[in-house]
Amino acid sequence: MNIKQLSLVTAVSALTFSTATNAVLGPIPIYLNPVEVSSNHFNDLDTDATFASEIYTEEDIKNSNSKNLYDFLNQNTSIAITPSSGNRFTQKIDVRGYGLTDGYQNVVITLNGRRLNNIDTAIQDLSVININNINRIEITKGSGSVVYGDSAMAGAIHIYTKKSVGTVATVATGNYGIQTASISAGHSQDNLDLSILIDTQKQGGFGVEDPQGNKDKGKQTNKKLGVVFYPNKSTEVLFDLTQSNLDTRYPNFLTLAQFNENPGQNSSGRVYTHQKTNYDIYNLKIKSQINSSLGVSLNTSREVKDSTNSYYLWSDIVTYDTPTKNDYDYRTADLSYNFKSGNIKVDSGLTTFNGERKGSSDTTTKDNIGVFGQGAYKLNNYTYSIGARKESVNYAYNPNSGTALSDGHNLKAYDIGFNKKINEKTTIFSNYNVAFQAPLIDRFFDWNGTFNGFMNPSKSKTVNIGLNYLTNKSKTKVTLFRSNVTDEMYYYSGGFKNTNIDKSHKQGIELQNKYQFNPKLLTNVNYAYTKAIIDEENEASGTYNGKDLPMVSKHNITLSANYNIDDKSKISLTHKYRSKAFSEEDFANDKLQKQKEFKSTDIGYFYKHNKDLDFTVDIENLFKNSYGTWLRDDIIYPSSFTRNIKAGLTYHF
Repeated sequence: MNIKQLSLVTAVSALTFSTATNAVLGPIPIYLNPVEVSSNHFNDLDTDATFASEIYTEEDIKNSNSKNLYDFLNQNTSIAITPSSGNRFTQKIDVRGYGLTDGYQNVVITLNGRRLNNIDTAIQDLSVININNINRIEITKGSGSVVYGDSAMAGAIHIYTKKSVGTVATVATGNYGIQTASISAGHSQDNLDLSILIDTQKQGGFGVEDPQGNKDKGKQTNKKLGVVFYPNKSTEVLFDLTQSNLDTRYPNFLTLAQFNENPGQNSSGRVYTHQKTNYDIYNLKIKSQINSSLGVSLNTSREVKDSTNSYYLWSDIVTYDTPTKNDYDYRTADLSYNFKSGNIKVDSGLTTFNGERKGSSDTTTKDNIGVFGQGAYKLNNYTYSIGARKESVNYAYNPNSGTALSDGHNLKAYDIGFNKKINEKTTIFSNYNVAFQAPLIDRFFDWNGTFNGFMNPSKSKTVNIGLNYLTNKSKTKVTLFRSNVTDEMYYYSGGFKNTNIDKSHKQGIELQNKYQFNPKLLTNVNYAYTKAIIDEENEASGTYNGKDLPMVSKHNITLSANYNIDDKSKISLTHKYRSKAFSEEDFANDKLQKQKEFKSTDIGYFYKHNKDLDFTVDIENLFKNSYGTWLRDDIIYPSSFTRNIKAGLTYHF
């Protein structure tokens, strides 16, 4: 489907549906009001919070016309995201300058309160989350370590899904074999809610076939069954079961000349990497309001996962696939108490995590147990908050043959902050946060699987200073931040080992603005300037000192506009820009090639035929900008280089 065909489709749609029945969009609703933030348990409005945040509602997500969660976060937030070595189903995330190499390890991501972080360097899998089922996304920056502990150095991303009511089916198809389909159904009767969700995403491949006849194709299927029981008016019991299956292939690296010539080629003639992952996830949540002041919540979950990756190795004599299979078993239990009396709020809790990875030659475990307490106090126009956490992390490595190893850490986190209401339009806030990241189990081994020694945990100290400004037409947030980090973890390619950066820092400014020009036009600007510097590092004889951390773009800009054409249709326009950076292994900042800047423009068209039926047409990467990940000079993993066009419909039964 080309641009001319798309224009014809849009024109015909407009003519066909001009006499449709009475459903109307009406003016764009006001999305500028303060939004409640629940991830820190205080449930304050975002403009009253003592920390920096980005909040995205169900309507924000719907207006974006994004095809999945990765696309929404990349095109609409301050977060930097890129496919991992070209794998579009598993993408790396960077918040506040920890880099697109390892930044995902320094941010906690939760789904309805359940951690998605892994015990090894496997990336959090957001493709298991259906974007049409999301109620709200909360991004807390430079905060979250008291409640969520391990890895919340940059902050946390919290995703909350909505309860299914009625039956909704969505289908879409596009070029390059892009297909999505989902159906959700919910039923409520007396004190019982039942829901079911099934969704699938497919891509047929964007490049040429490999020697086995496979393109860089993929398919993700998710199934979820949920039950909510209300034994009385103050108690809620929730159970859900999720099954997910991923089967994807992604391409090999190219040289710069090959990338510039055709990013979709397979110049090496190698077989594409093949990944297969299967999940079974069980969640049980019990929440009860004991009285008007005290509430208690218990969340437990278990995630059983198996993952197989087939990497293609070759020499002049032999070629072969080398499958690597790991089985995972994660168990969590979180108990929290919430107390509120007048202007005082107090939360405390106990969190546990037991993670196991079983490979062909060893079993490795990581166990966390933490306790926390925090309080908030409102006095006139001030809100004060303070909190602390203590967490124990223990490791055990048990090879099938050889010496068993173990290690452990006792770590602490703190947060203190305030918010002052200047007037009805303006609030200011500031907080000081201490956070930590315990090493992931892969960090103890070199590239060949040889034990390279236990590592120190990373620790950060962050200061945020910010302002919220709200009028009847606009909502603005500005935040200045600085984080001083000790023992930031990285892979030292010169010595083929994992180690720590002795001292580093990140600093920057973040600006968000939503502006409603009139009832039809709403715009959004999100800009982040981030500088990440290595202050001291003893590896490489000090040549990294004073250098920029690789894969951190100084400028990250998102621009979007939503316009209601008439009572039935609207159009959205989004542009994302991320400036150049140093390549993944370029800690000395001396490589000839840099990480290329990211540019992408998306357009979405929405038409409401009637109260039950919606139509959409979306164009992703309108100008066919090419992008890939630079590991080093002439090692480039292509990830985006096509114009993707998709048309879909949603029916509400």
